[in-house]
Amino acid sequence: MRLKRIYSIRILLLAVSALAVYGRAPGQSRSPKDWIDFGSSHVNKWMQVAPGTLGPNALPVPEMDYARVAGSSGVEAGIHSHFMIGDTAVNTWLSINWVVVPEKVEVRIWGFPSETCRMTNDIRDQRQIYYDDDGWTTHQGDLWISTRIQLLKNHRSLPDITLNYSFKNTTGLMRHGRYSDAGTTYFYVAIGKSFYPASGFLHEIRVAGLGGFYMWQTNKVEMAQDEGPLVEAGVQFRRNNLTLSNEIGGYFGYDVYEFIGVTGSNDPLVYRLNFLFGGKSVDYKAEFVTGLQDYHYKTFKAAIIYRFGKKELDP
Repeated sequence: MRLKRIYSIRILLLAVSALAVYGRAPGQSRSPKDWIDFGSSHVNKWMQVAPGTLGPNALPVPEMDYARVAGSSGVEAGIHSHFMIGDTAVNTWLSINWVVVPEKVEVRIWGFPSETCRMTNDIRDQRQIYYDDDGWTTHQGDLWISTRIQLLKNHRSLPDITLNYSFKNTTGLMRHGRYSDAGTTYFYVAIGKSFYPASGFLHEIRVAGLGGFYMWQTNKVEMAQDEGPLVEAGVQFRRNNLTLSNEIGGYFGYDVYEFIGVTGSNDPLVYRLNFLFGGKSVDYKAEFVTGLQDYHYKTFKAAIIYRFGKKELDP
């Protein structure tokens, strides 16, 4: 009986040792001793909360606003694919646009229901992510709420003007450095003006720009918030139901980490090219996004938009 107990204890010890080796917490194979500690007490204390050091959806540059609130509510669903060396991701996209007052007030609930990604350990070292590469992972993303108000439209000489205020909750996880897990807010004023060629291939050319402010919380104890101006510009070319848009823009933080000698990585600047084909009640959209600064991905987007209620009026 005593011998059996000894063997049982040995087997138990071997099992515990095996779990310690093979079932250890992810990330323990890479030492963080040379990483910068930004001062929090969580395992994410080594991560820099900035657009250039997190996933593509963590602190996104807002979509371009052409200063026209729609005349109809709608739902948009799509897939986004992101590529960079050492980091590949695919996320779902959902946006519910509720037009409270046609062509005047719109409330938009949007975000990333899921994101599937894989990062190499080299990228994880660069971004100081504690957890090791354990293959493809899937998790939920952030949820945003935006309100847009049409301040001016169809004035004889002045451009159309809209006001936007947006904020997000913290449903997205920071575990693999995909989201910030902290509050983020931005607001802006957008202006836009359309021109209608009397003759020619195009039926409408619309030029627009926006300016505002972008703010997000960080994990730096001494400086808990980063922020900076937000600017974007775009031009649309429309012929019948097909619209081509060229856009450039971003925001520019004041480098909350710079005073400790860390590069900000907080000035994302992106270029977008998108196509929209409008139908009676269903629109189809395709978009390409590339980063010019602090956005390291090539992104491809495809979406379907279903509109209901009052159809948007032609200008």
